Amino acid sequence: MAKSSRASSVKSNNQRLKANVFGPVESERTARLSAKLLELASQPKAKPEVEMKDAAEEGEKSTAADKDDETMEIDSAASKSRKKSRGVVHRSGIAKRKAKKSAIVFPTRNRKQMPKKKTA
Repeated sequence: MAKSSRASSVKSNNQRLKANVFGPVESERTARLSAKLLELASQPKAKPEVEMKDAAEEGEKSTAADKDDETMEIDSAASKSRKKSRGVVHRSGIAKRKAKKSAIVFPTRNRKQMPKKKTA
């Protein structure tokens, strides 16, 4: 009979493999990763150069731009008309994929076409 995965000999062999084969490989991998992360952390961060503008200039430009944006939003919202729903409720949930239908269609046989069994 074959030994199942619950057998004690299989379990002990797997534990031995984990300790002797896979254990050192995993510890070497973690050592390499930690060395790489330490190297990245020790490098100085590059600061992007950003031009700073006065707050007063920003405030004047933003208020004028905000007024234009608001009027455009209101105009675009007013021009759109809502369509009346005809009693159909649309779900706004998870869209499920529909199963692909087979291109092969077999003709169905009606009961009238089937031959009758003879009763004797």
